[in-house]
Amino acid sequence: MMISFPGLSKLKTKPVVYQDVLLASDPGTLEQLKELSSKRKAIEVSINESSSVTEAIAREMSGGLTSRCEQDIQKLERYLPLLENLVYHVNLNRKNGRMIFWISGLNVRWSSVLTPSSIFHLQGPKFYQVNDLYFELGMTLFLYGALLCEQALEVVTSDLVQSATLFRKAAGLYNYLAQEVLISLPSDQLRPPEATPSVSSIMSFICLADAQAVAARKAEKNGKTEGLLAKLHWGIVEFLVEALNMWQVATKECKDISSRLLDFILGCKTLHELVSYKYLAESLKNDGKIGIAVGILRLALANAKKNVPKEESWTSVYKHAIDELTGLLRKYEHENEFVWREKWTVLGEKAFVSSSPAFSLLDCYVLSWKIHNFDGVKEGLDWLYKKVSALVSEEKIVESSDSGTDIFKLTYLEGNSWLWEVGGVRILVDPILVGNLDFGIPWLYDAAKKFLKNFKLDDLPEIDCLLITQSLDDHCHLNTLKPLSQRLPNLRVITTPNAEALLDPLFSNVTYLEPGQGSEIQLSNGSSVKIQATAGPVLGPPWQRPENGYLVTSPEGQLRLYYEPHCVYNENFLEKKQADIVITPVIKQLLPNFTLVSGQEDAVRLSKLLQAKFIVPMKNGDLDSKGLLSSLIESQGTIESFKEILSKELPEAKVLEPTPGVPLEISAPANSS
Repeated sequence: MMISFPGLSKLKTKPVVYQDVLLASDPGTLEQLKELSSKRKAIEVSINESSSVTEAIAREMSGGLTSRCEQDIQKLERYLPLLENLVYHVNLNRKNGRMIFWISGLNVRWSSVLTPSSIFHLQGPKFYQVNDLYFELGMTLFLYGALLCEQALEVVTSDLVQSATLFRKAAGLYNYLAQEVLISLPSDQLRPPEATPSVSSIMSFICLADAQAVAARKAEKNGKTEGLLAKLHWGIVEFLVEALNMWQVATKECKDISSRLLDFILGCKTLHELVSYKYLAESLKNDGKIGIAVGILRLALANAKKNVPKEESWTSVYKHAIDELTGLLRKYEHENEFVWREKWTVLGEKAFVSSSPAFSLLDCYVLSWKIHNFDGVKEGLDWLYKKVSALVSEEKIVESSDSGTDIFKLTYLEGNSWLWEVGGVRILVDPILVGNLDFGIPWLYDAAKKFLKNFKLDDLPEIDCLLITQSLDDHCHLNTLKPLSQRLPNLRVITTPNAEALLDPLFSNVTYLEPGQGSEIQLSNGSSVKIQATAGPVLGPPWQRPENGYLVTSPEGQLRLYYEPHCVYNENFLEKKQADIVITPVIKQLLPNFTLVSGQEDAVRLSKLLQAKFIVPMKNGDLDSKGLLSSLIESQGTIESFKEILSKELPEAKVLEPTPGVPLEISAPANSS
C-alpha cells in the first residue's frame, strides 16, 4: 500500500547555449561546448513538451526504450557527466571576474513544482534565475531523481527488486545533492525549493521510505510473518519522521514552499502507522493476546482520523486502510467480546497477567490508562509498540555457549573473508570459498588464496549469520554464495542494499542495512549481538549510496569490533563511536591515479578516531594473482611502517597479526563493567 507525490518531474527550463556565451580557446573546446548544448537541448525539448518527434522515432533514437521516463533518464545520463566536467573547470576560476560575467550571461532559468505558484500560476510557470552553474547542476540532478522515482513506480508491479533499487538510487542522489552540490550555491539569490539542501534531504528520506515500502510489499508477497511486516512498515514511519524534522529547516530556507508536500509526508506517515499496527494486532491475536490487539486497533483508528490527507488520490488509499482496520476491529471484538470485557475491566485477574508473560501487572494498568485516555494517543501507540515488539520478533535465537559471551574469536580466511564467533554466534564475512576471485573476467584479473587453498564450504562449522559489506565480487562472491544458499536458504543475511539484486534470488531471510541502521542476533539467554552499518566507499557516481562497514557489539556490551575492508570511512559518522577492535587493511593497494584500498596513515587515523585497543591488520591484497590488472596494482607501505606510525599516535594500542585459518581470540578485560 503506497501513495506517491506526482508531478515532481514537471519542471520547465529556458534554453541555454553554452558556446554562445563561454569563450572557447581552441576548436576542441568549442566542439565540447556544442555537444553540451546539444545534450541540454534534448532535455529542454522533452521536459518543455515542445518536441515534434513521434513516439516511434523517439523509441528508435533511444535504442528501443519504450518508456518516456526511461528516454528522459537516458538523456540526462548523457548530459550530466559533461555538465559536471564543465562545473569542475569553471569552479577552478570561480572568482575570476570575466568568468562570473560569462556565467551570468547563460541566464540559467528553471521553474518549480514545489511552490504554491506552480499550481495557481495561470500565465505559465514562474522561472527562477540563479547565475551559477551549481544551480544548473542542482536542478538537473533534482529532475534526474524525480525521474528515477517515476521509473520505480512504473516497474513496481512487475519487478519489486528493480523498483526498490531505483528508489534507493534516487535517495543517494538527493543526499549527494544536499551534501555536496547545493551548499555551493550563493545564499543571497532567490531560488526555488528544489535548489535548497533541506528539500533535497527531505526527498532523500521520502525515497528511502518508498524503497522500504516496496520491500514491505515484497515481504507481503512472500508470505512473511505479521511481526516482520509490522516492523517493515514502522521503518517507513521512521524515515518519514526524519523528513518531517527536516521540514522545519526547509521552511526557514525557503518561504515559498507548498504545504502540499507536508500534507503528503504526514498522510504517508499515518498510512504506514496504520498498516504497521494492523500487522502488529494480527500477530498478537495469533499469539492469543486479542485484548491487546483490540486496544492497538482502537488507538490507531483514533489517531488516524485526525490526519486525513487532503488530496483525493491519497484520501482514497487512506480511507481504504481505515476501513480495513475498522473491519478487523469489529471482527476481533465480535470474536472475543466476553474476553475483551473481562481483560480490560478486571485487570487484577491472574489469568490476564499469565496470558501475557511479557507484561507485568503495572504494565496492564498503564496500558489500560493509555487506551481509555485518548489525549496521549501517539505516546500510547509508541509505548505499546516498543513493549510488545519482543512478542513478535522473528529473529533467530542462537544458543549461547557456556564460555564467556564477551569474547571475539576471529579467523582470517584470506582476501576479505573472515569467520567470527562472538557469544556463540558464528558470523561468516564476505566469503570466497568456491573457485578463484576473477570478477567474471579472468583474463583481466584472477586471484587465488596463498595458504587456505583447500578450505571449502564443507569445512565451515554451523553458521548463524552471513555478513556482506559490498556488492562487488570480492565481497559478494556469487560462486560461493549460490551453493551456500542451496545448503542454507534460510540463513540470516545482513548486507548493504547495494547487493539486493544479487542476494534476493538466493536467500529468504535478508536484512538490508543503510549506514546508521542496525540489527540484532538474539541469544537464548535474552542478550544479543548488535550489528550497526557504517558508511564505506562509494563505488560509482558520487551520489550513489556508499557500501557498508560494520560495528559489532558483544552480548554484554564490553567489546565492540569495527570492520571495513577498504579503510574508507566517514569521519563525521564515526567521531562519536568507539571500537575496542579495528579490523582494517594497513597496506595500500594502488592503481595509476587511483586508490583501490587505503591503509597506513589512514588506518592509524581510523584507529585513533575509534580509540582502538587492538588493531587486526588484514592483507586483502596478498593473493596469488595474474592478469593485466594484477600487473598494474602496486602496494605501498608495510605492517612494520604502520606499527611505527601507530606507536606515535596511539602508543597503547596493540597490533595483532592474524594467521590464516587460526582463530585469534580477544576477550574483554576482567575488570570491564
